Amino acid sequence: MLSTGHDDVISSLPDAVLCHILSFLETKEVVATSVLSKRWTRLWDSVPLLNFFAELSDREAYFRFNEFVYSVLLAHKTSIKRCTFDILYDNYHLAHLGFPNVIKWINAVVQCGVERLYIYIESYDNIFKLPISILSCKTLVVLDISTLTAKGFSSVRLPSLKILRLNETNFLNVQDLVLLLAGCPILEELLALHLEFDSDDSLTYQELESLSLNKLRIANLAGTICHFPLKALHNVELLDIEINKVYRSFDDISTFHNLTNLRLYSNNCNMNLLVKVLKHCPNLQNVELKQGSAIGMVEDVMENWVDPTFVPQCLSLQLKTCIMRHFLGQESEIQFTRYILKNARVLQTMKIHCGEDLEIEKELSLCPRASSTCELIIIQ
Repeated sequence: MLSTGHDDVISSLPDAVLCHILSFLETKEVVATSVLSKRWTRLWDSVPLLNFFAELSDREAYFRFNEFVYSVLLAHKTSIKRCTFDILYDNYHLAHLGFPNVIKWINAVVQCGVERLYIYIESYDNIFKLPISILSCKTLVVLDISTLTAKGFSSVRLPSLKILRLNETNFLNVQDLVLLLAGCPILEELLALHLEFDSDDSLTYQELESLSLNKLRIANLAGTICHFPLKALHNVELLDIEINKVYRSFDDISTFHNLTNLRLYSNNCNMNLLVKVLKHCPNLQNVELKQGSAIGMVEDVMENWVDPTFVPQCLSLQLKTCIMRHFLGQESEIQFTRYILKNARVLQTMKIHCGEDLEIEKELSLCPRASSTCELIIIQ
């Protein structure tokens, strides 16, 4: 409770400072401050950040929440810098009633020039469709969406978007994903986790070549299995990606000159392919290899290791840390580890996570090491 005496430090602060403090609260808590005093009565509608959270399990809660959101959006008198819609509809009927309202709310904040938009709309038996108005928002800098479907759009113009986060988002095909990214010319960070596609149609050569994300610095595509145009990622500094049957060869991929941190998921233990990946990353300093995909699948693939006739530049000059997770103890994995230890001249740490029943520490500890300061760590 706020004090009414001379020690009322909070109420003595300027409106701009109070609005900044209130921006960290959920919007319903911000509105509740209007009862504190006459000065606070209209202060809440000057807060440039809106945060709507709700778990709706019955019609009464649904109508009460709807009325609250509409009243806030109608009364708000300043531009909206950031807006979050985090709503769980407990059943299909509520979702069917609620989705059209959510679209109107999103359209409203887009018209207000929202810069950062976070949308997490969940229903156990219905999927919310991304409003098309978002895809032409000139002010949007950050777009973060989860458990939605993105379909039915033919053009994208997001000239200010720098950060795009897609989690468990459903597309018609990979072409729609490429269309979305092509409309983000200054994109710097891409998070595309566990994306799903109704069609497995592959991209044409022209589509593979046309996508350019020259400003992109961070890309995380863990759990997304599709023939993504990797050339579009050539400027990234940090990359998380699945390496699987989709990528048979890396010979036609441009070099990742800026890549220093790489996390690879491989669900078929293709160690020779991993060496080819390293060949295209001349300045790589840290690599993490994980057997199985980001959703945990591991294929039982037997592979004959073929000792490479070359040593990637990053291996001999740059690589400092190598982490191997879900180490299965297959011969190809052991030979790959030997190859790393034998050729990584500046390697500081080789860390292997494996099952308790694997007895590999003694075998690997006897392997010759190019780096005299390399520490071998086995975690079981």
